[in-house]
Amino acid sequence: MRKSLLAMAALMGAAVLPSQAAVIRVDEDTFANMGLKLQIWAQRLGKTTPGGKDLTDFSINNARIYFSGQVNKMVQFGANLDFAVHDLGVTGRGTHQGTRASRVNDAFINLRPMEEVQLMAGLYRLPFSRASLTDSYTYVIPTGYGYSTRGNFFTPFTIGSDIANAYRDAGVTLWGNIADGMLKYQLGVFDGRWDHASGALGVKDNLAFAGRIQFTPTMLGFKGEKGFTLADTYLGKQNVLTIGLGYNSQKWDDGAGNSGTAKAWTVDAMWEQKFGDIVPNLQLGYQDNKDMPAGTPIGTAKTKNKVWYAQAQLLYDQVVGLGKPALAVRYEKQDDKSAANRDTDRTGVFLNYYIKGQDAKIQLGADVVSLKNKAPNEKNYTDWTLALQTQF
Repeated sequence: MRKSLLAMAALMGAAVLPSQAAVIRVDEDTFANMGLKLQIWAQRLGKTTPGGKDLTDFSINNARIYFSGQVNKMVQFGANLDFAVHDLGVTGRGTHQGTRASRVNDAFINLRPMEEVQLMAGLYRLPFSRASLTDSYTYVIPTGYGYSTRGNFFTPFTIGSDIANAYRDAGVTLWGNIADGMLKYQLGVFDGRWDHASGALGVKDNLAFAGRIQFTPTMLGFKGEKGFTLADTYLGKQNVLTIGLGYNSQKWDDGAGNSGTAKAWTVDAMWEQKFGDIVPNLQLGYQDNKDMPAGTPIGTAKTKNKVWYAQAQLLYDQVVGLGKPALAVRYEKQDDKSAANRDTDRTGVFLNYYIKGQDAKIQLGADVVSLKNKAPNEKNYTDWTLALQTQF
């Protein structure tokens, strides 16, 4: 069991896999882990229109059946089969319906001849920003990034952004860890948002490109994040200091003689270190998006925006009652550079209670959203969320 989980931790990140999983083992080198993950939410949603009403909603934010394993030491695989009630996040407010967002969230094969050179193919998180690579089951703010009725500017140029699976894309990535994780590189080509997949703005076969490089000063005693994906927190199990740089681009064409190449770049950093019973966590991120199509047809118009965030968690690494308490705070700004100048500010404050790490936790807090240059049907609002999570 331990070797199985460690093998997949090298691929998916140590904090992504739950501490327990059902294992099918053929031999020492051939096995599969499987299990179930659940996120159940109760929310008090603030009114978003003048004269509107507050809403109380209960939802399955996510129910995931997962598989991961390897055929042999050089061929690994994984899949996340996700189910949810109504659109994920804030866009589903006020609606009650059957399971609508059921899909294969991730499905990939990873060829690993050596730690330094690996090749992944399939549908998976885009190697671009820390936001796009962070597993949602490790979020310290459960509502994630870009939680707003105005949309999410943190979304890269992925095929997922066109089908409500924002951070995923289908493609192939060359990646690896150098010098025991001091340097991690990820370079990939993908279908992207406008690769003959988005109506009038994707009339041609235009592939997307994404890449990321991440540095960890392992010589100072910090541990490299060797997995393909990342975690919001390691809950004091390893000291982490990373700086990442990412780039994402794709050409688009409206079929009427207007085209361009959308470009995005990002820089982010994370620090987490255990000091006795206290584990502080600090994250910063900035993303610049430009030359995106402004409409259909667009004429000569293009749009751009910038986003940045600061996030922190303070964990008390001792059991109080049934679990370990933590306080998490996050501020983000979505800076709209279009003529409408519809900037969005959001502050999230949550109390987190880790009963068994990420495998069993409770999160309670609020998202305060402030809208600039509001339309007549918009107003500032505050949402309260009680989030329950289990993993097996």
